[in-house]
Amino acid sequence: MTAASALAFAQPAAAQEVVYSSDFEDGTVGDWAPRGPVALDASDGALLTTGRDADWHGPSLDITDHIAPGGIYEIAVRARFADGSEGEQLTTTVQRESAAGTSYDSVVYQAAAGADWIELRGEYSIASPAELLTFYVESPTVDASYWIDDFTITELEPPGIEPDIPSLKDFLADDFLFGAAIDSRDIVDPYSQLLNKHFNSISAENHMKPDAIQPTEGTFTFAAADELVEYAEANGMEVWGHTFLWHTDQTPEWWFEYPAGHPNAGQPLGDSDEDRQIMLDRLEAHIGAIAEHYGDRIWAWDVVNEVISDNNAEVYRNSRWYQIFGGTEYISAAFEIAREQFDAVGASDVKLFINDYGTENPGKRDNLYGLVEQMLADGVPVDGVGHQTHVNLNTSITQIEQSLDKFAELGVLQAVTELDVVIGAPGEGVEFPEYEARLIEQGHFYRDLFAMYREHADQLESVTVWGLHDGRTWQRTREQPRPLESPLVFGDDLRSKWAYWGIVDPSRLPAIPDGADPEYARVQIPLAEAAPEVDGARDAAWDAAAQVATGVNVEGTPDGAKADVSLLWDDQALYALFEVTDPNIDEASPNAWEQDSVEVFLNPGNTREGGYGEADGQYRVSVSNAVSVGANGPDAGEVTSATELTDTGYRVEIAIALAEGQGVIGAEHGLELQVNDGTDGARTSVHTWYDPTGLSWNTNANWGIAELVEEIEDGGNGGGGKLPITGAGLTAAIAGAAVIAAAGAVLLVVRRRRATEWGA
Repeated sequence: MTAASALAFAQPAAAQEVVYSSDFEDGTVGDWAPRGPVALDASDGALLTTGRDADWHGPSLDITDHIAPGGIYEIAVRARFADGSEGEQLTTTVQRESAAGTSYDSVVYQAAAGADWIELRGEYSIASPAELLTFYVESPTVDASYWIDDFTITELEPPGIEPDIPSLKDFLADDFLFGAAIDSRDIVDPYSQLLNKHFNSISAENHMKPDAIQPTEGTFTFAAADELVEYAEANGMEVWGHTFLWHTDQTPEWWFEYPAGHPNAGQPLGDSDEDRQIMLDRLEAHIGAIAEHYGDRIWAWDVVNEVISDNNAEVYRNSRWYQIFGGTEYISAAFEIAREQFDAVGASDVKLFINDYGTENPGKRDNLYGLVEQMLADGVPVDGVGHQTHVNLNTSITQIEQSLDKFAELGVLQAVTELDVVIGAPGEGVEFPEYEARLIEQGHFYRDLFAMYREHADQLESVTVWGLHDGRTWQRTREQPRPLESPLVFGDDLRSKWAYWGIVDPSRLPAIPDGADPEYARVQIPLAEAAPEVDGARDAAWDAAAQVATGVNVEGTPDGAKADVSLLWDDQALYALFEVTDPNIDEASPNAWEQDSVEVFLNPGNTREGGYGEADGQYRVSVSNAVSVGANGPDAGEVTSATELTDTGYRVEIAIALAEGQGVIGAEHGLELQVNDGTDGARTSVHTWYDPTGLSWNTNANWGIAELVEEIEDGGNGGGGKLPITGAGLTAAIAGAAVIAAAGAVLLVVRRRRATEWGA
C-alpha cells in the first residue's frame, strides 16, 4: 500500500457526483495555469498547449480542494495532439505535496494518442491529507503541442468513514470506555465522523500538557483544550486529562528556574528547601487554575506522567523534578495538591492517576507497583494507574495481563491510556513487501489483546488508543521517520483495518501468511581459560575470544559509531569487549540512550517470549562508564564494567553475571549488541550486531543467538557472528552487518506472543 494510488483506464464505477469540471466554452483558460514556460490558449471550446521544451511541461490545475483523503475519484479529460505536431503518447499526473515531501502519482500513463480525440480516464485517491495537489497533462515528446477538453473529477466513493460497520464504543459498551487521543484537527469532518461513531472518550494529545496550559508563568491558555472539552460534552463523550507533571520539554523551562523578582531570576533552581517550595507553589497554582477552570468536567487526570526510570536499578527517573527534590517527595505532593484543589471547587469525584509506559516489563512494573503501594500506605490520594501500552507485535500479552492482575491487588482503578501496536515498518525509502502480512498479524494481536482486556473488564475503566487513525500517529515521526508505521485500529483513509476486525469479529481475519522459519544470527562464544579482568584494558584473555561487529544501521546516519566486539564466557559471567570507533565523544544529552554508549541485550535460555522475561536484561554503559540498565527483569544478572578512551574512540569492557546453570557448555542465550552515537546532545546513529528493527529495547524476539562452546569449531570464523541465510535478500552467510543493513527491517521476525487462549 502506498500513500496514494491511481488506476489507469479502470472501468468506471457508478458515478455519484461530479465535483469539478471545465470545458473552456467561455473562451478562457479558467483555473488552468502553465506548468513550465508554455503558452495556453483557449479557443474553439478547448485548451491548446504550445511552447513545450521538457516532458513535464503542460497545462496544470490545482485540484487540492476537490480531493479528500479516503475518497475515490475518477479523473477524466479528452485530449489529442495538435495538427502537425509530433507525439504518440500522453500522460496525466498529479503532483502531491505533503509533509513527507513531493510525490508524483500517474492517473493515466503514456496512453497512445494522435490527432484524434481520446479520453484519458483513471481512478485516483489519497490516503492522507495533502498540502497541494496539482493535476497536469504531459507528453514524453518534449516539443509536442496538444489540446485538452471536457475535464471532470467525479466522486465515485465519498470520503469518510464506513457508516455500516459496528461501532467500537457500542461493541465494548459493557466492558469499558473506548477512547482516542485527539487534537483540534480531529473534530472536523470527515475525522469527526470517525470519532463520533466509534469513541466515547477522548484524551487531549497535547492541548492539556504543561506547555499548552501555562506557556509562561501565570499565563493560562485554555482555548485549545476548551474546544476539545466542549466538543466532547456536545457529543456525549468523557474526557481524560493529560497531564499535570511531566519531565519532557513539554514542560516549559521556566518551571525549573527562579521566578521574576528573585535575586537569581532566570537561573536554574537548586535543591534547597526554598527552591523546592517554589516548585510546590507552582504546582499548586497550575493544578489549582485547572481545577477551577474545569471542575469535574474532566473525570480523570494523569497527575504525574513517566516518573519511573527505564533503568530498573535506578527505579526513579532522574528528571529535574527528582534532582530538585532529591527524591520522590514531589510525586506524593502532586497528588495531595491535586486532591486539595479539586476538593476546593467541589470536584471530589475527579480521579487521580499515575501514568507510565513499559508497565508490561516485569522490572519497571514492579518499581511502579512499589511506588504506588508506598503512596497508598502513606495515605497519598492516588486513585489509579494508567498503563500507556505502546507495544509491538512481539510484546507478550501475558505480561500485559500480569501487570493488570498485579495492580488489581492494590485495589486501585486501572486504565489503558495510550495504546498503539507498531508493526515494525522500515525508515523512509525502504521497501516493505511484508506490509499487508504485518497488518494481518496486527489484527490477530488486537484480537488477542482485546479478548484479554474484555476478560479483565472489571479491572479497567477505559482503553484509549493514542491517535484517531494511522495518519495521525506519533510513531511515524519518532527518532527515525517510518512513514508506513501503522499502529492504530483505522487506516489513513479512515477505513477499518484487520486490527478493527480482530476486536469486533475475529472470524473475518485471514490466517497469518506463512513465512520461512527464521534462521537467526549465531555466534559461538568460547570458554575463557581465565576470566578477563574488567578494567577497560584488552588483556591476553581476549586473544581467544569470538569476534563480531555492529554494522547494522537501525537509526540515523550509517557513518555513525560502530564497534568490533569480543565475546567470552565462564560459569560466572558473559564477557564483552567493545572496541568502538567514534572520533567525536559526546555525553551532552541528559538521556542515557542518547549519549555515546554501548548496550548488551541478554535473554538467558533464548526463550524469545516476546517482551522481557524475568531474567532478561538490557545493559547500557556510556563512554565514561555510567551504567544504566534498561528493561531488565527482576532476575537479570548484575553488570560490572570499565571504560577507556582509545586513539580511535573508546573501549568498554562488560561482565554480566550468569545464574547457576546458565554458564555451561551447550547453553544458548538470546544476544544483541548495540552502539549508540551521540552528537551535540542528540542520538544521531544506532548500530546493532543483528536486530534491524530498532526494537531491541522492547522485545527479545529479534535478537541473535549466543552458543556457549568450549572452543570455536573449525570454520567458525572466529566465533562468527554468523549471519543467517533467510532467502529474500541474503546470499552470503557471514557477509556481515552490511548485508543485514541493506535488508533493513525486512528481516523483522514476527513470533506469536503466546498460545491464543483468547479468540478463535
